[in-house]
Amino acid sequence: MLCEYKNIEEEDLIKLLQDKECKYLLFLLLKKHRCTDKTTLAEMLPVKSKRSIDYNFKRAEEKLYINKEFREKYFEIEDIIKKII
Repeated sequence: MLCEYKNIEEEDLIKLLQDKECKYLLFLLLKKHRCTDKTTLAEMLPVKSKRSIDYNFKRAEEKLYINKEFREKYFEIEDIIKKII
């Protein structure tokens, strides 16, 4: 869904995750949809450890609470997901 929102190919997702905002959006979406298996995420995403996965989940939640623009993007993506599902 994040790829669709950003209008990119799935192969470009790794490049997209270099943008912290996009990375945090992805982590929030993963958490909401219960895709939080750290072993699987460590294999799929460019993260160094399971500890960094925890850190990214925490930072994503903090950003959601603090940043209004980030929050609006998150809910916009959630709306797109609901329409597709």
